[in-house]
Amino acid sequence: MSQTSACLSPRTAIFLTLTFFFCIFAAEARDDFAEHHVRELAHRVSAELPRYKMNCVNWNNHEAVSEARSQQLKSAFVEELQNRQGDSSSPSTNCSVRVFLERTPAEIVITADVENGGDTQHFFAAVPRAGMPAESAAAPTPRLEKELLWQQSERIIDAIFVHGETGTANRLVVLQRDALLVYEKQAGVWKPVLTKPMEDTAITQRAPRGELYFSIEQPDRLKIVFAGKSCQASLNDASLLVCQQSAESARTGMLLASACDARVWWLRGDGGDMTATDRLELTNPSLPPTQAPIAEIATPGPVVSISSGEAVRADTAVVFNLATGNYEIYRIALACGQ
Repeated sequence: MSQTSACLSPRTAIFLTLTFFFCIFAAEARDDFAEHHVRELAHRVSAELPRYKMNCVNWNNHEAVSEARSQQLKSAFVEELQNRQGDSSSPSTNCSVRVFLERTPAEIVITADVENGGDTQHFFAAVPRAGMPAESAAAPTPRLEKELLWQQSERIIDAIFVHGETGTANRLVVLQRDALLVYEKQAGVWKPVLTKPMEDTAITQRAPRGELYFSIEQPDRLKIVFAGKSCQASLNDASLLVCQQSAESARTGMLLASACDARVWWLRGDGGDMTATDRLELTNPSLPPTQAPIAEIATPGPVVSISSGEAVRADTAVVFNLATGNYEIYRIALACGQ
């Protein structure tokens, strides 16, 4: 009975070694597959872009790849472009290069729009999806939902919905020009429980501004910020506001946490015409304000304010309804998936 030698023949050893290095090379090439196409696209763009025009890149990932992969490809594109262009001596605030990533059933299509001398040139690259390494399943895209809580004809400056903890009622705090009103939900109906006159702190500006801040660590107190003033208010009695001078900047939105995962988003109005219908937009707080929203929901008029009384688990938005002339208060929360 013959025995097989435990030692490999030189030919077999060489074959296995070459196979090992080929597998490593193939894996590395697979990981760099999309980056190679992106760098080649940047090379073509740089050949048409004047040296002084390399100032910034407006990068738009339309859910073609994960955000991590998108940032990796953007870094490769910008690095290649800067290497070709060199440092700019006169940077501009306007991006002359815009890149868009789109997903098709078979490819990731990358489009680069280049503004040059008043004209726009278009460059394209297509990356077969079969050649890209698999990505982990993407987290579900959140969906905005709104619930109408209150409406009235008198102007509302800001409002906060406070979710009652165990044994306590839900509360709605409404800031008007001349008073702070507190309502509680009793037998399914909002009942007034406190009216706190603003007196000499009444909001008299033509374009009134006032913002409410609530902390679950101090559930019986509230901070009110006016233009140039910050006040503390008790929600349990009719005591006067305690105010001091302040230079806090105006709020532009509010964080909103997802109940589906650990992600936190930024909720804002679209900042459009105050005489037109509006929408609430959900964006990534770590990206520039110019980013496209990942979710949005229409409102019947301009968004007056956005606050939070539930530790960013839900936000409160005040909207002026153009059709009815009423001010409306909505609770805004996130739902999972489509």
